[in-house]
Amino acid sequence: MMAKVPNYNQGGDAQAIQKIANSYYGSYRNMFEVHGWDAPGNRIMTSAPKLIVEAYGSIQRFEELHEPSEVMSPMEAIYSDPPNVWLTSFYGFRPEEWGLLGFADEGRRKSFLEGSKPGVLVVVYGAGQASKDELGQVIGIQQCSHQLGHARQFMAPHEWNAKERDPERTHKWNYAVKATRAWRVTPESRINVRDFAPEATETEAWQHIGARGVRLTKQEALNILRLDLQETDVYGETEIIGSTPGGAKEILAPSKAGPVSQNAFVTRESEGPKHLYILKLEGDTDAFLGEPANDKAIVKAGFSKSPQTRCDDHNRALPRCAFRWKIHHSGSNSGFHPYATSEHAKAGERAMQDVLCREPDGRSLGGEFFLANNQLIEEAWTKGNLTAKEYKK
Repeated sequence: MMAKVPNYNQGGDAQAIQKIANSYYGSYRNMFEVHGWDAPGNRIMTSAPKLIVEAYGSIQRFEELHEPSEVMSPMEAIYSDPPNVWLTSFYGFRPEEWGLLGFADEGRRKSFLEGSKPGVLVVVYGAGQASKDELGQVIGIQQCSHQLGHARQFMAPHEWNAKERDPERTHKWNYAVKATRAWRVTPESRINVRDFAPEATETEAWQHIGARGVRLTKQEALNILRLDLQETDVYGETEIIGSTPGGAKEILAPSKAGPVSQNAFVTRESEGPKHLYILKLEGDTDAFLGEPANDKAIVKAGFSKSPQTRCDDHNRALPRCAFRWKIHHSGSNSGFHPYATSEHAKAGERAMQDVLCREPDGRSLGGEFFLANNQLIEEAWTKGNLTAKEYKK
C-alpha cells in the first residue's frame, strides 16, 4: 500500500513558511539574511517559496528540517524570546574532553535549568587559567541538553584524573549538565566579552558569571551571528568526520542535505550499530613523539560503523610520509557483531580510555589518542568490548 503523500497547496505553503519564519528565525527578513537570499522588501513573502524549493528541494523538506523538537535548535535558541542563550567563563575550551557545563552545587545547576530550555546555547569566554590570547575573549559556544549527571560521566578519563589531582580544581564543577554540540570561535573572529555582551558584563560580576552563568539579551545573542565558527567534537557524542570553519549564519542553520549531514560544513556519522576500534600509528614513534617512547605505541581508541573508514579519514589528514594509521583491533576484523547503539559503544570506548591512560604503562596524548605498551593495549581492548557487551541503560 502506497504511503499517503501530503497535499501541499499555495495557501498551505505560505502559512507553513510564515510560521517557520516567525517562530524559528524571528521574521522573514532574518530568514532571508541567514540564507543569504535577496529580494525587495515588498516581494519577500512572494519570493520565499521559489527560493526555498531551490535551496531545500521542496517546501515539505523545508518543513521537515524545521519541525519542533524537544531540543531547541541553535537558530531557535538565538531568536527565541527571551533568547535561550547564556554566558559563562571557562579556563579554556576543550569540549572534546569536557563534554559538560559544570556547577559547584545543586542550587546553581537548578537555577540554570529553570532559566533555560534543552538546546540552550552557552557562550564561553576565557578566564582564569586560559591562555593569554584567550583571556577575556569569546572562544566557544556549547549547546547543552538538560541531561544531568556527575562531571566524571561526561569527561575524558585523563581529564577527570588531572582535575582531581589539582588542588585548585578537585571536587569543583561536579554538578554537570551534558553538552551535545560545540563550536570553536576562529581566532580571527574572536570578540572581547565586554564588546560581545555589554549588558551582561556591565556590573563586572565575573565570579557570578563564571559560577552561575547569565542570560544574554536579544541583541547580545544576535552577536553570535557575527562570529566565524568551526564545529568540534564533544566528549561522549558521535565523532565528527569533517569540519571546516564558516560564518555562524551558515554553520548554525539547519542542513539542506540528508539526515546524516548537520550542515554544509560538517558531517556526523549516522546513528546505528557500532564497532569499537583501536588504531595504531606505524612509523618511528620516538621521532613522532619528540621523546623516547620506550617501546610504547601511539594509539587511538574509538567507535564507528566502519573502523576502516575512520582509519582512512585519519590517514587523509596526514601528508604522504613514513607515518600511517593502521587498524590494530576492530570489532569487524575480530568477527564481533556490532554493538546495538552508540550508547553501548560509548560505554566501551570510555572503558578502553580508562585503561589506556593508566600510568606508568600508558598516558593520554589528548582527545582519543594515547601512548601505551602492548599489554595495556590488549587489556583495553578486552575491557572495552566486555563493557559494551554488558552495557544496560
